[in-house]
Amino acid sequence: MEAVSTNQRALDRKNMFCLRLQTNYRARLGRRAMWRKRKLWVHARETRAAIVIQCAIRVHLAWKKVKRQRAMAQYLNFVGAMKPGGAKLDYEDALAHAAIKVQGAWRRKQAYKQARRMKGAKSYFTRIKGKYSNVSLDQIDDLAASKMQALWKGKKARRETTAMKATQKQLREERAAIMIQKMVRGRQTRKRMKQEMDQRKMRRLGGFFKNNCFLKCWMMWVKYTDEALHFKEVANRTLGRWLNRGLVRGFNALVMYAQAKKDKRIKVQKAALLIGKRDAGPRDKMWGYWADYMDDKRELWIQVQSKCSKFLHLLAADSASTAFQEWKEMTIKDRKAKKRRTHYKLFQGWKGWDQAMQEMRHFKAISETIKAKWKVSLLREGLYDFRGCIDDLLYNRSLVGDAILMWQNKMVIHAFRAVDEHAQTQIHYRKTVATFRRRYELRTVLPMIRGWHDWTSEKLERKRVANKAAFKLYSKMISTCLDIWVNIIRDRKLAEREMAAKGSKTLMRIAKRPMVVSFERWKNYSAEQARHRQIVARISYRWRNANVVLTFGNWVTFVDIAIEERLKMLKEAVMDAMRTGEFVSLMRTAKQQRRKYHRANLEDVMKQVLAEEHHQVEAMVQHHGLMNPALLNSFSRAGGGGGRDRSPPRA
Repeated sequence: MEAVSTNQRALDRKNMFCLRLQTNYRARLGRRAMWRKRKLWVHARETRAAIVIQCAIRVHLAWKKVKRQRAMAQYLNFVGAMKPGGAKLDYEDALAHAAIKVQGAWRRKQAYKQARRMKGAKSYFTRIKGKYSNVSLDQIDDLAASKMQALWKGKKARRETTAMKATQKQLREERAAIMIQKMVRGRQTRKRMKQEMDQRKMRRLGGFFKNNCFLKCWMMWVKYTDEALHFKEVANRTLGRWLNRGLVRGFNALVMYAQAKKDKRIKVQKAALLIGKRDAGPRDKMWGYWADYMDDKRELWIQVQSKCSKFLHLLAADSASTAFQEWKEMTIKDRKAKKRRTHYKLFQGWKGWDQAMQEMRHFKAISETIKAKWKVSLLREGLYDFRGCIDDLLYNRSLVGDAILMWQNKMVIHAFRAVDEHAQTQIHYRKTVATFRRRYELRTVLPMIRGWHDWTSEKLERKRVANKAAFKLYSKMISTCLDIWVNIIRDRKLAEREMAAKGSKTLMRIAKRPMVVSFERWKNYSAEQARHRQIVARISYRWRNANVVLTFGNWVTFVDIAIEERLKMLKEAVMDAMRTGEFVSLMRTAKQQRRKYHRANLEDVMKQVLAEEHHQVEAMVQHHGLMNPALLNSFSRAGGGGGRDRSPPRA
């Protein structure tokens, strides 16, 4: 049975994998079919648009060609009427004849303009010659161009000044708007923050009221736990004292001995102080008398000093003159500031000139310093070289002197070195012999010394261990007593706080702040864990149903494409109906989309088509300069030019 169940599970797993593979493959085939269909649809739309553009271009070219032919026919008729001999001209001869006529007309116009100019130029030339000396007729055009250029530059400068004023005004308005916006946003932000803080406080207060029963239960459990721990601690302490009663007696005796020794020391100190006071009694009395006398004198001196200081203050520090002087300085500063604001440009110019002069003086000083350094650089380098040569010469001379002295006294030096080496060798031998002799003399005592040293080391180590153990025991007992005392004080403080905050939940919450903070953190942690569990569950669901999610997404995309195609078909049908005035295609499309058709879709498509037609009509009217509103409305009522004549206009 187990083998059959195992084979059945393997077969089910295999079938499940095959089903998943088949689903994925069918989804891929569906996506490829949709992609191929969309590609064919896009290609058809592009081909249709290209055909429409090509037809429009061909119509436009034909219209231009017909217009050119009509204009040429009118021109030939005009030439035949004016000159009967020119009626038999062909197309190329007519173009050449028209070019010659245009060239002749242009030359006649230039000659006429030159004659008019020369006719009235004598007085103008005389006036210009009186104004400018040594001016020829050819330079008049240059003077006129210069004059026009100067006028144009002045006009441009005035225009730029006006634009700058407008820009400055706009900047001031923008700054004021930004300042107002900052103030409004700051006020709104403060109000929003205050509302958020109030909401947070109310949520906390609501949570406290909501969890009041739970808090009471928790407080009862905490109280029971504290009492149990306190009883356990008292029992442990009692058992410890009973088990270690010998150690406690020794420790109590030690404490009594230390207390008696401390009392004795205090009594000795008090006796020493009494003896010192008795010996120094006359001196202390004399010092007290002298201090009283100096106190009396000091009061008199303080009174004299205060009166003299007031008189000197009245003489030296005239408050009215000081205030007037400060007022005068302040008015001078205000006057300077007003003048600076009035003559701001002049002040800025002088300030810039002053800064430029300071920089020039600074650069001039730097250049003078550089020039001076350049002048003395060669001398400095020569002095440095001379000093180096002198140092080298002195060093070489000292080396030569040392070498000569060593060469002159080489025999003495060798003898001294030999004596020194012999002396060092003898000293080493004597130290070695003395050490060996001392060890030989103490050969019987050394084992005793080593044993004594080991015994003292072990004794010191035991003493250190005993002291450490005693200190640990002492510190443990002290820490235990301190912990008991701290717990008692803490319990009393908690009891006092609870009694004081018994009538107020807020004060109770403040008194139990650590527990409240712990519960809030636990609540936040629980919420975060729940959110994480939701995220993990969502991710696991999407991971388990990945194929379903992908298929649903593809289905949504397919539905969007189908809806777009229906709307486009409906739009084309509406445009065809508006253009031809027949509703056959529109009704056919509506019948094809009977189950998918909605009245809202048709209304939206109609609004969209009418808006596009209206925009096209407005663009054409603006392009051709037709700014008449009545004409624009007539075009709009006509359906955006549904009955426009596509034939080229007659010349």
